[in-house]
Amino acid sequence: MIDKSFFRADPYTYFRDLFISLLLFLTGFVGAAHTTGGLSIACYFVCVIGLHRAGVFGHELTHRPNDKTMRPFYWVWNMTIGCMIMVPSARFFQPHKIHHKNGTFRTKDDPQYLLVRSDGKVAFFVLIVLPFITPLFGLFQTIVASIGGMKLEDAVDKFSREKLNFSTGTPIPEKMREEVVWLSRLSFLYFCALVIFLPQFVVFYYAVLVGAWFLIVLRIPLEHELERHAESSNQADQMYDSFSVETPFAAIIQPIGFRYHTAHHMYPGVPYHNLPGLHQHLKATIPAYSNSIVSYWDLIKGPGYQKPNDLTQKQTEETQEETQ
Repeated sequence: MIDKSFFRADPYTYFRDLFISLLLFLTGFVGAAHTTGGLSIACYFVCVIGLHRAGVFGHELTHRPNDKTMRPFYWVWNMTIGCMIMVPSARFFQPHKIHHKNGTFRTKDDPQYLLVRSDGKVAFFVLIVLPFITPLFGLFQTIVASIGGMKLEDAVDKFSREKLNFSTGTPIPEKMREEVVWLSRLSFLYFCALVIFLPQFVVFYYAVLVGAWFLIVLRIPLEHELERHAESSNQADQMYDSFSVETPFAAIIQPIGFRYHTAHHMYPGVPYHNLPGLHQHLKATIPAYSNSIVSYWDLIKGPGYQKPNDLTQKQTEETQEETQ
């Protein structure tokens, strides 16, 4: 493996960056409530950026579920941000695990490999429609789980799949199902408090959620080729079909280390605050790694799957083995 220090998470850094994100969110929220015109719009965007940045820490939690040093952060995030966006991190575990797994990554069985570059209908739904319906879908799941627990959620999902050919459930690890239920009830309590005590902000908060989800889906075509599904995948595909940008402007669209997406896919257990160092290490030790570093203009045009020939792939895999 690469140096073990790359895998060591620093809870202090997590809490510090989460606090900064929350501060942005709250500053924007309060500012928008007490201003008008252009200043209010500016506060809205600050609020969206803060919530988006805070929300993507849920992705970090999926990669270190057994790290005891991260348990306090796990519960703080889930009981605050996770409840506010109505998505407990456990709902993200299984789909994201499949996305990173060799063999299923970039295949039709990968639920997070969406063909937004080659399928116009998928692109329209993901990039335009999804941000508007995701907060409502999250509220729906929250209400269902709060009222009837996982049994009711499973029953509703079974009905929707049989009658509507559409799944309303989320695959959740068995040991986390009860956790999702009580977090959903806490989330529903937060929502009810908002409706009862601050009803004038319900529509504004929905707009903030839409904005945050828009930033999330905007990131999707920046990370992989997303033009076609493969029959299978191997470790090399994690590098050749993942892309990174080095511009500091990525901090808004790809915060918390997402701009180093290639390094993340090669070593998903490395926490975000160590990805810059790992990125530089891989650039220095794996020549082909630099092919995955592109500009935003390249990503907009479509970077293309940088599939190597057999000799190049063999050399790349041998270099990876030497750095592990």
